[in-house]
Formats: sequence, structure tokens, C-alpha cells
Amino acid sequence: MFSQDYKKGMGHVVLSREKKGEIVAAMAAEPVKPAGRTIRVLIVAAVVCSLLAMTAAAYYMGTFEFLREQNEYAMLGMNEVYETCAQPVGVSVTAENGDVFTVDRVATDGTFCTIFYCLYVQDGTWRYTPRMILRSGGEDISMEGYGNSFENQEYLTDGHTLYGAWRFLLRKPLEDGEQVELELARYGEAEVGGLAPLLWENTLTFSVSPIRGEQFELDAILSARIGGEPVQVEAISLNRSPLGTLLRLRWAEEDTGAREWYDFVLRDGDTGAYIPYDQVVINHYWDPEGYVDSVYELYGDVSGLRNLEIIPNTPVGGQAPRQVVDVASLPSTDTGNLDGGYAPASYETVDGQLIVKMQPVGAVNAWYARLGNGVYFLDSQGNELFDDIFVRKIKNRSDGTITVISTPTEASYQRDVDRVAQIWFFVQKYELLEGRKVVIQLNSQ
Repeated sequence: MFSQDYKKGMGHVVLSREKKGEIVAAMAAEPVKPAGRTIRVLIVAAVVCSLLAMTAAAYYMGTFEFLREQNEYAMLGMNEVYETCAQPVGVSVTAENGDVFTVDRVATDGTFCTIFYCLYVQDGTWRYTPRMILRSGGEDISMEGYGNSFENQEYLTDGHTLYGAWRFLLRKPLEDGEQVELELARYGEAEVGGLAPLLWENTLTFSVSPIRGEQFELDAILSARIGGEPVQVEAISLNRSPLGTLLRLRWAEEDTGAREWYDFVLRDGDTGAYIPYDQVVINHYWDPEGYVDSVYELYGDVSGLRNLEIIPNTPVGGQAPRQVVDVASLPSTDTGNLDGGYAPASYETVDGQLIVKMQPVGAVNAWYARLGNGVYFLDSQGNELFDDIFVRKIKNRSDGTITVISTPTEASYQRDVDRVAQIWFFVQKYELLEGRKVVIQLNSQ
């Protein structure tokens, strides 16, 4: 289902004066042909209603340009990268019911394949975006789990048209000019107690031109404790390109079970700068030989990283305490933890949403990035505010900040929005096990 946490009604597209003029001129001059249908557009005045302007902008600019002009979350801090690396494709497939799926651009390296797409549906009903599987030579080469590693950037521009980006994590690198198949399946609304009906299945084929990255084979063993028991963790590889950097670790299946997940801190061994990261949920990480494979994406500029320090950490202090920060004191670096963590950098309200940016400070592990409920809000007396909050978190790959978008009920938003005085969040107390760190020199293969 398309993301409900973005600006409601999509009435705030950010366009330059020149681009708005181009759109209006294009609307007046030619019929617009969006994804398999023709619409006769009347000449409009320079000032148009927000939804019509949004839809016309999408049709005129194309998927990639449309997403680029949206709010700051649209490409997760990677706008400049995709400007350079996303290659035009422009292939479509039409289902029997008239639905049209179009891939506008593709950006690929040895680890990721990001598609920028448009979906036009005839019936104007939305439940889920199509299930997407990437194949090559009949083999499934996509390995991310549900929700994948891109936070599903999706924008509904009218009742029939969805624009979005989907980032596949690849099982193997793709060759220049290689043909890949995008397997699609769209499902309808499920009956009560039943399964969602399959509306259609289709396959769309296009070729890729991957950019070159760096692959580092690692040979290091980390010793730590999970649930009080010793665990040996093997560092397998690190893949780095402008599209993203992935670290792969693995450990024996018998070392997990009901114990706590293995956690650690990353640091540049030359500069001493800590590197924020998060775990990427993948499918099939149970190795046939009895190992658990785990994948992590590094954030920020790590293009110059030559010596990577992996420092295990251990939780301390039992139950996670609350950390309270005054809105008037932002930006804050007070994480509530001695070694580091996340702290609120800014707070704003936009169209019924409460938006808090959490910035990494010092030694950060992946705990906050995995936290489901994000942040909470208090008045000046310490009373809890808002009801039934829906929470969405967006990670910025360029600097590691995490934007927490909280959407309460409309009634409670109107009641409480002017009373917000404090933000609070849970703090995971942990300490670094410096004596167990490993330093890995990255030697390109």
C-alpha cells in the first residue's frame, strides 16, 4: 500500500518557476499520454490546483524527475548519485485488464539494482504495489526481505497512477548489457478470512549497465558474547560503490537461538570517525552449512575508508531508560548514553505529521535504526500527547540521520500540536568492548 506518511493529498510538489512554466505550456500544447491512455488536457491558467499540477508534473517529467522533485526523503539523500548513475530504460508491460507498469530508469552496481517505476491501474483501487522479483536466466537474483532496503518510496499522484522506486539487493553481480526479467504480480483486496486474489502476472525485460564498485574479501574473526555466551563472528566481505556499501558477517546457527542479536560499532581506523549503519533484512540467510549470514549497510561517505574497525558492544543497565529533550533546545547531542547513540536534531510539523530528525552522535550501533516506535511527545508538564500514532522511519544514506515521521489521529493532532514542549525516546545503554575489536585493512580484489 502506498506510503500514507507522506504529505497528504500530494499538494506540495516542489517545482521551480521555470519548470512550472514548462509544464503549463506542455499541458496547453499537446495531449498528455500517460502509460497507455490519452487524456485531452484543457489550457489552464498559471495557477492550478495542487493535485492537477502534481499529476501533470508527473506525466510530463517522468518517474525519475518526478521523484527527484519531491520532499527531501524521496531518494534518501542519494539524489546526486542517482542523477549520475540511473540509466534511462523506458520499457512497459500492459496487463489484460489495462494496467500498465513502466520502468523509467535503472541504477545498478554489483550489489544493488534500483528501479524507478510508474504503475497505472484502470480500476483506481489501491491495496498493494505489485510483488516484484528480479530474475536473470530464470534464477531469482533478489534477496531482500519484506519491505526491502529502500523504504519503498511511493507517491500516488491521482486515483490511478503510482510513482515509486524499489531497490533490490542482488545475490550476484550483473554484467554489462545483461538482460534481466522483472517478474510482477498484482493482487486485489482479500475477502474477510480469505486470501488476496491474483489480478494479473507479467514479466518485463530490460538490460543493465552496472557501474563499477570495489569488493573486499575480509578475513577476520570477532569474538563477543550474546546472551552471556561466547560467539565467534566471521567478517566475510565488504562491497562499496556510490550506490551503497554492504558489510557481510556470519556466525554458526547454534550461536543464535533465543539469544540477543549480535551488535557492534563501526569506526574508521584512520580518522576515528564512527560509521552509522543498519541491518538489511534479507531472505535465505540460513546457510546450508549451518551458518547465519547477516548483511549491514554503511551510511555516510565511506569512499576513503581503508582500515575498518569492528567493535563489539554489550548492553548494560537492564531496562531501557527514557531520554527527554526540550524542543526549544534542539539540535541536541544528548543521546542518554555515554558512548553514543542518536539524539533529536530538529522537529517540525507538516500537514498533520510530526517530523523529528534523529542524528547519529559518537559510537552508534543499529539498535535505534531497528526501533519500531521512534519518538514520543510531551507537554510542558510532562503529559503524553497524541493518540494512535502511526510511525514511519526514513534513513538518509548520505549522513546516517533517521527521520521519524509520526502521524496521529487528526483530532488529537489538532488538540495537541500546539502543546508539544518535549520529545522523549528510549535509550539503549551499551558499552564498547574495545579489547575485542578487530581492525580490517581493505585490500581491493
